[in-house]
Amino acid sequence: MVTCPVCKKEKPFLPLYTPGTSFKQMMLGQWVCENCKSVINGKGKAVKENKEGLKEYEDRLYKEEYLKEKARLQAQKEHKKK
Repeated sequence: MVTCPVCKKEKPFLPLYTPGTSFKQMMLGQWVCENCKSVINGKGKAVKENKEGLKEYEDRLYKEEYLKEKARLQAQKEHKKK
């Protein structure tokens, strides 16, 4: 497992090619994290952190948690009615 040092998202392996990467990044063995869009080198160190992408990723996580909690509370409410 490889972990992005910026957003801490785990991947089963380093991708050989990530859409949006440049030829230079490919030659240097760098990749772009799919979640936070930070540039990571082959050793797993952040070359360029994308704080905006990280915020976007965190907002998406919070939104998913909010929706799950809302659905759980709705199901609990319906269960009590029965």
